[in-house]
Amino acid sequence: MKKVTLFLSTLLFIAFSGSSGLAKAAEQVNVQGSNLQLNGLAVHSELRQEWFLNGLYLSSKSDDPEEILNSPMIKRMQIKVLADELPGRRLKRFWIERIKNNNEASLVLENAKGVRDLADTLGQDFAAGDTINIDFIPGQGTLIQINGAVVNTIDEGIFPLMLNTWIGERPPSSEFKDSILGSQSAVNYSDLLAKFSSINPSASRVSLFDQAAQAAKEEEERKQREAEERRQEEERRAQEQLRQEEERERQAELAAEREQQQAQQQAQQQAEEKAEPKQEVKQPIVEEVPAGPTEEELAAMRSSYNAAIRSHYVPFFQYPVQEIMRRHGKSALLNPRKGRTHGEVTIQLEVDRDGELVGGSLVSSSGEKILDDAVMSALFDAVPYPAMPEELPEESFNTTLPISIPAPQM
Repeated sequence: MKKVTLFLSTLLFIAFSGSSGLAKAAEQVNVQGSNLQLNGLAVHSELRQEWFLNGLYLSSKSDDPEEILNSPMIKRMQIKVLADELPGRRLKRFWIERIKNNNEASLVLENAKGVRDLADTLGQDFAAGDTINIDFIPGQGTLIQINGAVVNTIDEGIFPLMLNTWIGERPPSSEFKDSILGSQSAVNYSDLLAKFSSINPSASRVSLFDQAAQAAKEEEERKQREAEERRQEEERRAQEQLRQEEERERQAELAAEREQQQAQQQAQQQAEEKAEPKQEVKQPIVEEVPAGPTEEELAAMRSSYNAAIRSHYVPFFQYPVQEIMRRHGKSALLNPRKGRTHGEVTIQLEVDRDGELVGGSLVSSSGEKILDDAVMSALFDAVPYPAMPEELPEESFNTTLPISIPAPQM
């Protein structure tokens, strides 16, 4: 009996030592040669369902959000999936909303393309055990790995926007934020650390994202080829237009020479032409090559496309009634005043050929930040915009939109 008890005790000791070792190992990671420490762990729940167990790694521990956000050192946000399954369509919108709710609207709009890239990359169908690494690598960008496979590298300015969803003004909960910043009981931390270190993706999920990463790489190469083909086509069109202009000039010179020769012949043969019937001089047939759009036609296309963008945007704007009431009270809506409840906003906007938002900025304010933010939020929500006309040669379309916000009707 004593031998059995001793054997079981030994097994328990080995198991405990192994799990303890794994947990200890999870407190440090090496990212591109930099040793990072686990700053804090927290569970992210939605509608009382545990979605993620998140860990923040820093070069040195800190409980100051501003210090963490402004640090130029390498950082890692690690997300481990707890839910059995999370659909990609839902997650794509989830990431965008979390970023919008925790960052200035102007900053989100300015980084619109990067935010979309991040949401697209993380808008995957995830399963329990999947592990996401979001690394801030100064000078390189924001590197994203899923189950060990590098799936994307986007602008480094996106990392603080994402990190704000954990330690910004509207985190999943105040307890979540405190835990990520390292403020939690030793017992709770120890339990979470043991759980965190035990979560790993299955072999099939690792293989799946290896294939997905390869597919993403091939897709990026395809896009680059298409962009190069478009560039070459635009160059060919420009050369063809130049050739046509040169041909028209040459034909004009030939016509002028012919007219001069005809005038000389007419002067010399005036007497003979009176006696003999005039013979028709056949002109050489010049084959006309279809020309591209003129500058006037391109200007008309740009004007029409600008109007299409504006029309597309309008239904997405929602007047921020609740926010205005919270700041100014209900009386503000009953007694509207320009610069507080209504006004004019001007926005600079850039979209790519497919109508995806590249970026934008506030050119002139209404006088009320709540209204400005509502306008910029709607511009982001309206994606995708109508695609650019094929005839326009630019790779993206820049425009300035004046937007009138009417006084609320109560």
